[in-house]
Amino acid sequence: MKTSEARKLLGVGAEATPEAIKKAFRHLAMLWHPDRNPAPEAGEFFARLNAACDHLLELAGAHVASVSRKSGGRGEDRHQDIELDIERICLGGEVEVGLETSAECSVCNGEGYIESTSSQLCPHCHGSGKVRIGRELFRCDDCDGRGYTRRARCPNCDGSGKQISRRMLAVSIPAGLRPGDELRLEGEGHPAESAKGRPGDLHLRVKLKPHPLYTLHGNDLVLERPVSAFTLLGGGTVVVPSPGGERYLDIKPGAAKAREQSIAGAGLPARGKHPAGKLCIRLVPVLPSASTPALVKLYHALQTEVERAGHDSIPELAAWEKRWLSA
Repeated sequence: MKTSEARKLLGVGAEATPEAIKKAFRHLAMLWHPDRNPAPEAGEFFARLNAACDHLLELAGAHVASVSRKSGGRGEDRHQDIELDIERICLGGEVEVGLETSAECSVCNGEGYIESTSSQLCPHCHGSGKVRIGRELFRCDDCDGRGYTRRARCPNCDGSGKQISRRMLAVSIPAGLRPGDELRLEGEGHPAESAKGRPGDLHLRVKLKPHPLYTLHGNDLVLERPVSAFTLLGGGTVVVPSPGGERYLDIKPGAAKAREQSIAGAGLPARGKHPAGKLCIRLVPVLPSASTPALVKLYHALQTEVERAGHDSIPELAAWEKRWLSA
């Protein structure tokens, strides 16, 4: 049987879950089962519905089905993302993950409907008492052909037959995970259909939260740090942040231009086949934004020393003056 034909028979879309497929089959089975429907074609059509249901369930839940047969009723695995910041990826630790669990509605026992105190138009047949399947009209089983019913949509589950509850799970994060890595938590997936079966596993796929300071390039952490232009000129030591704590960076005398330096082993920690990364620091020169009389005096003294050293200390200035100023 073709997949498109199976979906058309059951009236489900391509995104239908195994639960939705089973629900659609149960509804149609009530109309077409030979024990309930005396029509000559009922038996054959019911067999086609059964085949369609089996076919779609194999597509929608092939992995689950194969696992269940091997483990005697194992529940479905659960897959979801977990967002971690740079600090948690580098250092590890414990985080809480919210899990939504679907269970049978306690008010309607999973039917999606409750008995109302007053009659209303049947929503399935719209009051006609009959439903059309293919070219034939059949009695509506939802209202027994009366066109009205006392069944009302369950207010607790809004007709879905399911209740959604949320619980928090503490998850231990090992240091050195990379985006795209997956954590498997045994027994934290969906429960098994059988009371004797064991639940499935929870698979958490790691995603990286954006960070206001760090960016991740492979195994390396990259950050930008403003530095006094005088420190870049004369050298010195500056403190830089890292997920594991502050570190000291030695700067050699040089030009007051942006430059990059790195600290080996201060990026992502080594894990498995991945080596430890570097902490890459882009040093950006900044100048004082205000002056005091004492600073102005020092600036003049510095300018005098620069002029005494000649234009070689400021080649850009020398080139500009040579081009645009008279000798």
